[in-house]
Amino acid sequence: MSYSSSKLTRRRVLRSGGALAAASALGLSQRSGSRAAQGTPAPANVTPWEPRFTDEVTLTRFGFGTDNVTSEVRVAAFQETYPNFELEATTEFDDQKILTAVASGDVPDLFWLSSDSIQSWAAREALEPLDDLIAEDDRFDINQFYPSEVARDQYDGQTWGIPQFVDCRPLWLDGESFAEAGIDINSVDTANWDQLMANGQALLKKDGDQISRWGFDPKTDGFFWMWVWGSGSDLLSEDGQMATFDRQENIDALQFNLDIYKSQGGFPAYQAFIQTTGFDGVDNFFVQHQVASTLFESWLLGIVASGNPAHQFAVTPFKGRDGQVYSITGGNSWAIPKGAKNREAAWEWISFFSSPAIWLETSQSIKERQASEQKLYTPALTASQTANQLLLEQVFAPTENESVNQAIQLYPTLLGANRQAAASPVLKEINDILSNTVVKPALNEEKSPADALKEGQEMAQQALDDFFK
Repeated sequence: MSYSSSKLTRRRVLRSGGALAAASALGLSQRSGSRAAQGTPAPANVTPWEPRFTDEVTLTRFGFGTDNVTSEVRVAAFQETYPNFELEATTEFDDQKILTAVASGDVPDLFWLSSDSIQSWAAREALEPLDDLIAEDDRFDINQFYPSEVARDQYDGQTWGIPQFVDCRPLWLDGESFAEAGIDINSVDTANWDQLMANGQALLKKDGDQISRWGFDPKTDGFFWMWVWGSGSDLLSEDGQMATFDRQENIDALQFNLDIYKSQGGFPAYQAFIQTTGFDGVDNFFVQHQVASTLFESWLLGIVASGNPAHQFAVTPFKGRDGQVYSITGGNSWAIPKGAKNREAAWEWISFFSSPAIWLETSQSIKERQASEQKLYTPALTASQTANQLLLEQVFAPTENESVNQAIQLYPTLLGANRQAAASPVLKEINDILSNTVVKPALNEEKSPADALKEGQEMAQQALDDFFK
């Protein structure tokens, strides 16, 4: 999505120690309309931001632009706080550009990387370990983050990245579709997988061969880890060195997902239908009641809220057959390339963007911006437990739409129950194999689930062996 690039109307980040001392515990007592201004106490471990890097420096980054309101406001706050920094960005980059930069020694100061690739780049000696910087910075508290998110960025006993934005993955249920099909939305039990399939069939809407509403999308491609865990299995051994793709439980889980699609006309039919739908704003497939139930990332909420702030829906945790909640996150992390010329300045950037006080300050600005544009504010979901708590308590105000309120309250709970794939330096490659060799061919019935997982097993194990042996 694109947003207007209007400048912040006033200073968003306090700079001097004197100003901070005069402010509240979060440096926000002058914020009109905020709960901080109304005297809401802040968590004791949240302190105002204190800039420390004062040298003139040009800081370069790969992968992080300002093409959305959240990143735009946060980068503007940094620039305002650090006039001594000149910022340069390359927003589009790929693995080859990273390899070329590292090999040549001409690296940027910062990488914005998918968290499932951090361990891979660390193992290939493309990143700088951050533990000494963490230990020396009393403004930074690694314990504020969800443990599962920290673990994703650790390898061989060291920390190589700092997580920022994350998502969780609940089941989305469209109120109008359920009401039209005569299904009580509150009766949905996500631990009852047979019920999910039956509801999908009942929610499917067709006129002859023409689909106008898909019933249930299990999002197998990208979410298969959750289905595997919910079946009591896994795709990797606990130490991350052995592939376990071809377990019978995994075969059964993939067959079940295939059957969900087939019960509604087949995966190719779903793909053909979804390509006719929209994604952004009012045209979104969920806003338009074109998909009645789907597993999906939490950031769908912002799209739904912008498309129809009054949209009625429910989000509910996905559960395994054992009744336990399962969710897997996606997200990005800041990392410093090996050989970065401005390592300390890069850390100042990372520490700034990780500060709960900065999350709070910039989120208030985002809320004000969206209010001026008559948009519904939904808080960002971060890897920081502290920041999420602050955004819920001091920035987010319950809306008139209880569907939105319920979703926002649920998300931190899902992050707390989050599970990650076993740590592996080839996790990104394994996920590529899972998608392209296993899931897509099986759903398109080019291979049986058993054959697809057997082939994936061989390829995944070869990738692991190539690294470890």
